[in-house]
Amino acid sequence: MKKHLRWGSIILGIVLCTTTWQFSQGKEVYVQAWLAHGLLHTAWVRTKASGRQVKPWPWANTLPLARLSVPHLNVEQIVLSHANKGMSAFALGHSDSSVLPGELGNSVLNAVHRDTYFAFLKVLKPGDMLVLESLRSGRWHYQVSAIYIVDKTNTYLVEPSLNRRLTLVSCYPCTYSDNRRYVVVAEEVERMA
Repeated sequence: MKKHLRWGSIILGIVLCTTTWQFSQGKEVYVQAWLAHGLLHTAWVRTKASGRQVKPWPWANTLPLARLSVPHLNVEQIVLSHANKGMSAFALGHSDSSVLPGELGNSVLNAVHRDTYFAFLKVLKPGDMLVLESLRSGRWHYQVSAIYIVDKTNTYLVEPSLNRRLTLVSCYPCTYSDNRRYVVVAEEVERMA
C-alpha cells in the first residue's frame, strides 16, 4: 500500500511540475512579477509592523523604503533602496543621490522597464494623484505636474529641489540601447495624517 502511495506522489509531482512549466512558458516575467510583488508587499508590511528593515528575500541587497500608489489606476508599488546597485526589476528603486521618499527635496525613483511591470507610467497624465507612504515621514499626496521624454544625459529633472517632489524615471521606448528617458514629475499637494 505504501509503495502505491509513493509512486502516486511521484507521478502527481511530475504532472504538477510539467503543468506549471507548460503554463509558464512565455509568461515567466508575469509569474516572476506576481511572486516578487507578493514578497515585496510582505517585506513592506513586516517592516512597518516591526519597525525593523526586512529584506524581501534572503539574498536581496535592498530594503523597502516606501509604498507608492495610484488610486485611480489601482496600482501599488513598493519603493526599494539602492536603485544604483542592481535593484529588482519588479519594484521602483530609490536613487541614492536623491532625498528619501517623502522628505523635502527631489526624490528620484527609477523604474527599470516601463513596458512590463511599470506600464502604469505611460498611462499617467498631468493632474493625476499619487499617494506616497514613507517609513520615516508619513503619508503624502502628490500630483503629476509634467511628463517629459529627455536624453539620458539631461540631468536637469533629477537635480535637488527646494520643494517636496517625486521624479519617476524609466527608459524610453523601453529598449536597452536607447538614449532617452521617460520622466514623470509629481509635486507635493498635501500631507496626510
